[in-house]
Amino acid sequence: MNASLPLGILLATALVRPLASQENRPVLEEILQAEDRRARSGADSALLLRSLSSGDTLLQRRALRALGRLERPELAARVFPLLGHPLPGVRAEAAQAVAQAAQGFRGDLSLGGRATLWAGLVAALGARVPLERDAAVRGMLALSLGRLPYATPEETTRAWEWLLSLGEGLGGDALLDATRGAGFLARLTARRAPLPESMLERLRVRAGEAAADPRVRRAALAALLAAQAADSVTLERAAGADDALLRRLALSGAARLPAGAARERLVREGLADAASMVRVEALGVLARSAGGSACAPLARATRDSVTSVALIALDLLGTACSGDSSAATLLADALGNSGSPWQTRAHSLVSLARVAPGRAAAALPAQLAAPSWQLRLYAARAAGILRDSAALRRLAGDPVANVQEAALTALRGVSGHAADALYRRALGSSDYQLVLTAAEALTGSPERGAAAALLAALERISRDRRETSRDPRVALLVRLRELGDATLAPRLQRFLRDFDPAVADSAAALLAGWTGRARRAAPRPLAPAAFSLAELERLRGKRLRVTLDSGAGFEVELLLDEAPLTVLQVTRRAAQGYYNGLSFHRVVPNFVIQGGSPGANEYAGQARFMRDELGARSHERGTLGISTRGRDTGDAQLFVNLVDNPRLDYEYTVWGRVVSGLAVVDAVLEGAMIRRVEIR
Repeated sequence: MNASLPLGILLATALVRPLASQENRPVLEEILQAEDRRARSGADSALLLRSLSSGDTLLQRRALRALGRLERPELAARVFPLLGHPLPGVRAEAAQAVAQAAQGFRGDLSLGGRATLWAGLVAALGARVPLERDAAVRGMLALSLGRLPYATPEETTRAWEWLLSLGEGLGGDALLDATRGAGFLARLTARRAPLPESMLERLRVRAGEAAADPRVRRAALAALLAAQAADSVTLERAAGADDALLRRLALSGAARLPAGAARERLVREGLADAASMVRVEALGVLARSAGGSACAPLARATRDSVTSVALIALDLLGTACSGDSSAATLLADALGNSGSPWQTRAHSLVSLARVAPGRAAAALPAQLAAPSWQLRLYAARAAGILRDSAALRRLAGDPVANVQEAALTALRGVSGHAADALYRRALGSSDYQLVLTAAEALTGSPERGAAAALLAALERISRDRRETSRDPRVALLVRLRELGDATLAPRLQRFLRDFDPAVADSAAALLAGWTGRARRAAPRPLAPAAFSLAELERLRGKRLRVTLDSGAGFEVELLLDEAPLTVLQVTRRAAQGYYNGLSFHRVVPNFVIQGGSPGANEYAGQARFMRDELGARSHERGTLGISTRGRDTGDAQLFVNLVDNPRLDYEYTVWGRVVSGLAVVDAVLEGAMIRRVEIR
């Protein structure tokens, strides 16, 4: 009999466990609903606090998670007793909840603004450092302490001491968490306070240890890079690793090395690496550090077998090889090759505008009516570089909002307020990104009719009652405050009771500025969409299949226990066919691919906001997140991490993980169409 079989059976049983014991399922559902409402009522807060003393530890952990996600420091003290709970799982969740609650202090570096709450919160976590014996909890304590928003060098120094102590003797996932904690602290504080040499040495050892877990090595090197303390020895060891993600990370630090043999060797080997992600990183270092000598290898890279690498090379020719005649010829030839993908022609056009403006100007008219709207969008960017106002005015009337937006963005710099009539016209669009751009372009406008057009746009968009209209509506209010006057105040009174608190607050500030009298916002938020625990349970064991127009696809494991409400929202949209026929409109090599927008831009999504469900899972390569523009502003646009992106941790929800077809994800180009997304 296989000795591992009993453990496998136990793991399989754990994976299909119900969310809670039968008698406590209603309470768990109430906890999730309170979290979805962000516990706006006293009853919701009371429920969460009451659940902390439940005899069901699952309810305790879910209540802890919900309380932390509220990011209200004043609630953290109620969590402190559970830092000493008998069960390690509850202690770990409590540590994470306290650290998440502390994020309410972000942006306030004045100790006076933090009163005594901050000191008590830091002390409660720090007091557990010498007491905690469980390795997993020690790792979570390090991760939690590492991401607190410290205000003084003294606090930072003490935090490094805690992290050094917690990291002693750890291994496996606990060591990974502790190393991630060091990375957080380095990113947050390295510019204000240097890392202690003892921690730097420990991170160098972890990053350079060939037999170590590659995830730990990557986390350690990322921390060193954040601290700008990755030396050539550490980088060369990482560059020689079997793990492509580690080699890529090593290349990302090579540009910081002094010019010399070590940097040249790293770049040379990176350009020949079998992994495209490493080649992309090497090209970036080459363009930043090699000057004119970079043009020849960049030109060779435009013939790379991986299209995304070739596109990066085309882009870099534009920034590194201005005035180079051979680069100009290569770009002009690529632009003129009608058999090449639109992406190749688009990137070539923009780079040609930088390298050889005269040749680009001659080629531009043919692109203004290109069949691909994406190519016309890039034509607008090129016209902006060329300062071709006539071309930009033509594209400002394009039938596709994204092309109009690119044209107006460029026109703002080229023509300024001479194009105000075009900005005002764009305020009538149904595309939020275009309206937002137009409102910002009207900054300082001398046009007498601008305020009326702004208010008309605000009233029209507000009638749709879409939470995701926040950004353009706030932008319209900001511009109205500048360009309008108190005669418009009666029409703005109702916005004090808007369904969006951010809009209501902006309206209050506007009215106070116009009238000189303080106004109080009294928003009336929309009720969250209903859901049930039974609906969530039906998703257990299901996967999401994303099929592209090419027929290729990838499959996603749903992280139901970590982000249940996000999984529910995404699968609801998938079941409705929402994603079918949309695209991946944003592709950033060595970062993410992003898609699922009906408007193929950052500001077009579903009507209702999605709540963030931030947790300890990292944004590792292959995980999926939800695009946002601030806390709790997801609009069902999803992204897939192409590499490890630790700077996104605790900022964006992780709700899925690609379990097959990652090579398909890597090959996605901007504009790739989604044929369908289905639940399996």
